[in-house]
Amino acid sequence: MDFKNTLYSYGQDHLLENWNNLSEEQQLTLKRDVESQDFKLLQRLFQEHSSKPSTSTEDEILPLTFDLAENNIRHSMWEETGFLLLEKGQVAAFLVAGGQGSRLGFEGPKGAFNIGLPSGKSLFQIQAERILNLSNKAGHPIPWCIMTSPLNHQETLTHFEEHQFFGLPREYIRFFSQGTMCALDSNGKAIKSSPEHLALVPDGNGGCFRALAQSGTLAWLIEKGVRFVFLYSVDNVLVRIADPAFVGALASDGRALSSSKVLRKKNAQEKVGVFASKNKLPAVIEYSDLPEALRLETYPDGAPLFDAANIAIHLFRTEALKRLQSTPLPWHSAKKTVSEVENAWKFEQFLFDAFPLLGSMTLFGVSREDEFAPVKNAEGDDSPKSARQMLGSLHKYWLERAGVKTDPRKLYEISPTLSYAGESLSQLVFDRELGKNILAFDP
Repeated sequence: MDFKNTLYSYGQDHLLENWNNLSEEQQLTLKRDVESQDFKLLQRLFQEHSSKPSTSTEDEILPLTFDLAENNIRHSMWEETGFLLLEKGQVAAFLVAGGQGSRLGFEGPKGAFNIGLPSGKSLFQIQAERILNLSNKAGHPIPWCIMTSPLNHQETLTHFEEHQFFGLPREYIRFFSQGTMCALDSNGKAIKSSPEHLALVPDGNGGCFRALAQSGTLAWLIEKGVRFVFLYSVDNVLVRIADPAFVGALASDGRALSSSKVLRKKNAQEKVGVFASKNKLPAVIEYSDLPEALRLETYPDGAPLFDAANIAIHLFRTEALKRLQSTPLPWHSAKKTVSEVENAWKFEQFLFDAFPLLGSMTLFGVSREDEFAPVKNAEGDDSPKSARQMLGSLHKYWLERAGVKTDPRKLYEISPTLSYAGESLSQLVFDRELGKNILAFDP
């Protein structure tokens, strides 16, 4: 169907106003934006969400329990299994990196942000070097899928090109952009952000499964023989990408299609989503959606009953990803100001809605100080400063555990090319690498 006829069919012909005043290039741009959208879906979502009655349902919500994985007697076996799978090329990494660093005062892809470590490395470089270290240990490159957004796709690609892909083989990295949905006004009319552009907003982190499939990247992974995909967000400076023990634990469970890393909440009021059983299915319940009575409920020792905090580190079998490309996630709506239009409708999908659809899953407990230092705010909690201190303290602990005599006044940054998770360290290595791949800094 001609794109103009499409607009008339769905009552969006207002987008053609002033069409004749646009240059040929502007007309092509607007046409491209229109053709990128599924107006039949947008119409359905607007009708469903704008007329949805405010009904309350009684959900059965129960806590999901977990233990620290490192304390499990099978941990070494899991690690060995994970390494075997890495050696066979059956593990890939999937990075969700569509965000900008604007909240950090940085204009550019968040992954290109330098959090102020003495090495000056960006989040992308730290992650790339972890992948490089693990690939070298396994003797096989780890495929790396990087989902950008229309806001930062070209900048991300340029950043990697300027740094020669941080030493990783280019043919094992795939870049693709997240999908977008046009924002609608209170009457269901598509909004423009400029005469030639629709007001397109990201379709939510749940759109990652669709983008992975539609970009051809899922087929690329399957063709390479990948069986497990490690999915994570860009802003966690301590993330252990493609963690062998995590991979091995899921591989050793014959039933589960997915697994997620979780950690214990700081307290009952910490504003994080938690894993729980909702109507007998695994689910993530956002902090604001968990009734206060349940949120404040504790065990006799004072620990929160709902304690499995979601830190956005997941592992999927490829069978699960194939299922999700044909089983659409539910859509959620929010009202925001978009392109100066107040109460505009924005539709998105959430990644964690995949878990009830997939059914059985496992939880893999980790320690906050070992694996979770997000960079979200310019100052205070979850800031570059707090992430630097967490990384510096962890790396100092690694050195002291290896018998190294450290300066009590300093923290340390260890290059991921030297150590993935604290291995390969000694006094000899410290003396040789200090000032090179081991850098001291003030707390």
